[in-house]
Amino acid sequence: MCNARSPAPLALELYYTSSDPYAVRIKLAVEGAEVRWALSRESLLVGLRRHDGLGDVAVWPVRAPNEPPLLRIRLGPPGRCAVMETELGIIAEWLDVTQQLVPPGCEPSYIHWDGFLSALLDEF
Repeated sequence: MCNARSPAPLALELYYTSSDPYAVRIKLAVEGAEVRWALSRESLLVGLRRHDGLGDVAVWPVRAPNEPPLLRIRLGPPGRCAVMETELGIIAEWLDVTQQLVPPGCEPSYIHWDGFLSALLDEF
């Protein structure tokens, strides 16, 4: 797991767009520093119910008696990472909105394949 440090409040912003339907982008701000990550929307959805993820990103629910459920997100490899906690219900509601925008299973129809392929081929 991560090296233990004192908890620090941070600002967390989530972004989603139908033009990149598989990804959720997050922006973290703590002590004047800003970090951006891209996560799998599917991983966040699964993480609402159970542990999901290997490598640099993992997501899992945390339930304590008489406390609102939390969602933990680990960013970075074990031993050199940040672990965040946020209210699971807020993330679940936000993810519901993303699913209204792009229903699960319909992501490929939102990708502009011609633009993607031309940008990829332009590099060669």
